[in-house]
Amino acid sequence: MSSGGRQCEVCRGAAAKYKCPTCRLKYCSVRCYKSHQSQPCQAAEVPCRPAVEDAESCVSQQQILFPTDDTVAPHTLEKLKDCDKLKDLLGNPHLRQLLREVDGAANAQAAMRRAMLEPIFTEFADAALGVVEPDLEAANAPAPRPSKKQHSS
Repeated sequence: MSSGGRQCEVCRGAAAKYKCPTCRLKYCSVRCYKSHQSQPCQAAEVPCRPAVEDAESCVSQQQILFPTDDTVAPHTLEKLKDCDKLKDLLGNPHLRQLLREVDGAANAQAAMRRAMLEPIFTEFADAALGVVEPDLEAANAPAPRPSKKQHSS
């Protein structure tokens, strides 16, 4: 059963509708996904198109497979590498471990909820959002307190 290269790479019996987010293996169902996830997989490299000569062009030409309202454009994500606060925070081994746990979690939402209970992770998330959504950061900033005027008697 051939479907133009879209055959399930796990059961080989159905058309693949999905891809593993880590290694890009094509699969057709939850059962095949769970079967695949029973073994660790390696992250697939996202090759740049051959005509692209520099890294910035490569990032701008990457396809976003499943865009949502929360998807951040690749050129905006590139700004993260220039943020000194993020670089300083990433020097913390505990934060790096939390990030690895969230990245490799089977239940990403539960892992994020747990990580957000850690002050260092929350600080990292706030710093990252401040870079990719500076308008949102400014809107959520506490309003300045009115100064107390001294009354003279």
